[in-house]
Amino acid sequence: MDDPIRCVFFAGQVSQLLVPLHSSPISDKVSDRMSKLGKIHCAVLSGLIIYTFIAWSGVKRDEISLKEAAEEASENGQSDAWAEVKFGENREDVAEGMVKVGIPLLVTVIYGGILTVLYVLPVLVDKISEEMMGSTAEVDADPLDEARSAVAEGEYSDAIAVYRRFLLENPESRHSLLEIAKIQRDHLNSPVAAISTLEQGLDEHEWPEDDAAFLMFRIAEISEEDLADKDQVIAVMKRVMSELKGTRHAGNASHKLRELEEC
Repeated sequence: MDDPIRCVFFAGQVSQLLVPLHSSPISDKVSDRMSKLGKIHCAVLSGLIIYTFIAWSGVKRDEISLKEAAEEASENGQSDAWAEVKFGENREDVAEGMVKVGIPLLVTVIYGGILTVLYVLPVLVDKISEEMMGSTAEVDADPLDEARSAVAEGEYSDAIAVYRRFLLENPESRHSLLEIAKIQRDHLNSPVAAISTLEQGLDEHEWPEDDAAFLMFRIAEISEEDLADKDQVIAVMKRVMSELKGTRHAGNASHKLRELEEC
């Protein structure tokens, strides 16, 4: 088989090997990972493989030619001619063979190994992890992602409904309570509803000291900044001093009361 035909044939074989990479489930993930730079790497690797094959074919052709020359010399009575021309016997031939085949082959193997580590190995690890422990997406799923998405899309009522459902199952979730109040205050322009939500949550659950203080101070903040309701702020500060007596929160509430009196 002539070298050009061999090259075309080998290139076709490489293409056939690459086609399944884009049609199997694992290869779909590989394709997703591969950026434009990754595709360039793949093209370079294919070129290296083809070049190495061409070099190997050339060395094999030279070896055959040398053997034929040796046989012809032997038939003509030239003694020990094969020892002078046989491929690989002298150092020059060995060095030439290494340059033509060994170095391209080494570069191809190293380059292919790097691409495997960068693109294929992570996908295989993910696949094995999914098989052993289930989908990573399911493991890491946040039940409040739906609420955040609804807020981002401007579906504030839907977001509040998700947070309320979560709050029913997790009454200790201060975050959910605060998010509902935030939506009501910032997006629905209803500070009164936000205060009502916080007060209801504060009364319906026995909160740790810091959480209770945080909720009461947030009520006071909305009352002062959005409603300018000084009496409400004073009432909340007195509640902090009463319910959290002897804590730093009571001290902060006392300081706030003095500021209000000075104003």
